[in-house]
Amino acid sequence: MKNMIRSITRLLKSLRLTIILIICLSAVFFLGLIIPQEDLFSSEQYLDWKTRKTDLVSFLEFFGLTDVYKSPLTLGLWGLFFLNLVVVMLSRIPSLWRRCTKVDMPSETASLKAMKQYEVIDGRGIDDARSVLKAMRYSFYPEADHFYAVKNRFSPFGTIIFHLSFLLLLVGGVITFYTKFRAEAVVAVNETFSGRYAVLRYPKYGDVPRTTFTVKEVKPTYYHKSVPVDLTVVLSTKEGDKVIGINRPYKTGTLSFVVTDIGVSPLFIIRGTDGRELDAAVLKLKVLNGETDTFEMMGYTFETFFYPDHASETQTDAGDTSLEAMSKKAPKSQAIIRGGEITDPAFHITVKKDGAVLGKGLMKPRQSIDFDGKKIIFEDLSYWVKFYIGHEYGLWLVYTGFSVIIIVLIVRFVFYRRDIKGIIEGGSLHVAGRAEYFPALFSDEFAEIAEQIRKRH
Repeated sequence: MKNMIRSITRLLKSLRLTIILIICLSAVFFLGLIIPQEDLFSSEQYLDWKTRKTDLVSFLEFFGLTDVYKSPLTLGLWGLFFLNLVVVMLSRIPSLWRRCTKVDMPSETASLKAMKQYEVIDGRGIDDARSVLKAMRYSFYPEADHFYAVKNRFSPFGTIIFHLSFLLLLVGGVITFYTKFRAEAVVAVNETFSGRYAVLRYPKYGDVPRTTFTVKEVKPTYYHKSVPVDLTVVLSTKEGDKVIGINRPYKTGTLSFVVTDIGVSPLFIIRGTDGRELDAAVLKLKVLNGETDTFEMMGYTFETFFYPDHASETQTDAGDTSLEAMSKKAPKSQAIIRGGEITDPAFHITVKKDGAVLGKGLMKPRQSIDFDGKKIIFEDLSYWVKFYIGHEYGLWLVYTGFSVIIIVLIVRFVFYRRDIKGIIEGGSLHVAGRAEYFPALFSDEFAEIAEQIRKRH
């Protein structure tokens, strides 16, 4: 039984196993890229694919290759990889601890000559070396005719912490990958968001946190009425009003809502000739940058072009700063665009049905256009905002891992370990030393130590 445990332990801490596991994981992730994954399909699309390719899909499902990131094979490989890393890390602790705590006294001058730095100092003894080395913050261990001194004794133990930081990175990366959630949502002013996402990616495991808020106000700021320079969005949340904007996300728990776009949200009403309301809709149109957009009501198609600050040509002069690029896209009429800031809004609307134009014209708030025995009224205008939403549970572990790596590297390379040994032989002090890193720097330090010992009285 003991032999079996030793064999398993030897296998788990072998470099060959580490390489094999890395290759296997890479191969599995590559298969996930070339084989269609179930979570990328709608249920109808997946069923259609399975119906058309029954044998192939059944084969892939049997080995978990249509959901490769959650398959037992992938999870088993991850488990072995983490176990391999932990076993390697634990196996190195005893030897490193012995190295850090051992007082390595020299036995003869031959062992000193094998070290990187070596000096013979005539007429000096153990006490001279003690005074110099202690002043340079070395721990000093003397005997009758020899000594051992060490600086930054526990620096090598940073290797274990370095391994631990990689473990944190791997665990954090795996948790982040399997719990990552990415989505979008478009919410208009006075509209309440309660979790209706346009989902880009569901988490592999776990649920999406529930949240709700209402967009109270959207206020863009423009330079010279043309160039957007800032955006303020006021949300009504359970914690009270929150003011967010570009690069100022709303965070609730692990979810983060980042504003990525805005547009206009007009209220249009269709009435009959008798004034009776036939239909009404608050729309979310993407028309702020001179684009055209369409919407449908009562079977009619409405093509729209938006003027944030409308004026006729007779109202402008040579010094006016119109948005030429947007004006070129505008429908052929006497209307022009004076700027991007919404100060005098107007819509040019073309009404179509079955390809035939039934009416068109320009209207400002509370104005209308007649078509097919009806009229469409531009009743009100507000904004909508688009949010990019995401959360990652393991991200803090990744950040912690990177922080630990930086700290350990600083400790290991700035406070690297130095060992110095000495023996009294033939009335002279034989001194030798070595350092873990930077032999050129340590050579200068060792020369200074030897010189100071020579100068002792």
